[in-house]
Amino acid sequence: MKHATAVDVQTPQDPLNLYHAVRESVTVQDDAGSRRAALADGLRQRTGLDDAALQRVVHSFYARARLDPDLGPIFAAHVADWQAHEARMVDFWASVALLAGRYHRNALQAHKPLDLRQAHFTRWLELFDQTLAAEVTPQAREHLLAIAQRIATTLRHRLCPR
Repeated sequence: MKHATAVDVQTPQDPLNLYHAVRESVTVQDDAGSRRAALADGLRQRTGLDDAALQRVVHSFYARARLDPDLGPIFAAHVADWQAHEARMVDFWASVALLAGRYHRNALQAHKPLDLRQAHFTRWLELFDQTLAAEVTPQAREHLLAIAQRIATTLRHRLCPR
């Protein structure tokens, strides 16, 4: 059942297009650390993303999610310290979107006890895309949404009953 505030989430044609474009433009060959830093710089330049933008996205998303009738109760039951959770999620998004390497937990394990269903991931993507549309550049939106869609697909396949 489609949620009352649902919007159609646009699927990027090539979810890794931006990452591949940046990777192809990086000429640093010295070592893995230099190459990673150059890739991260390229992603920041092309998307406008930085920690401040990711903090806005995370804060705005959770403000929406906490009020959502489908997602809010799940978060309320499992998140006791919102400040710590949001800081952890900024680290997560910085790691997956900007190669920051600050998140070192197992996302699959973190979601296992939540009894999630397919519809929860659909709603998460809808709210996340609404948040991105309001908070970041179109390039950042496409980049983050592509990552979110890959995450949702992986978690759906591993956590949801068929």
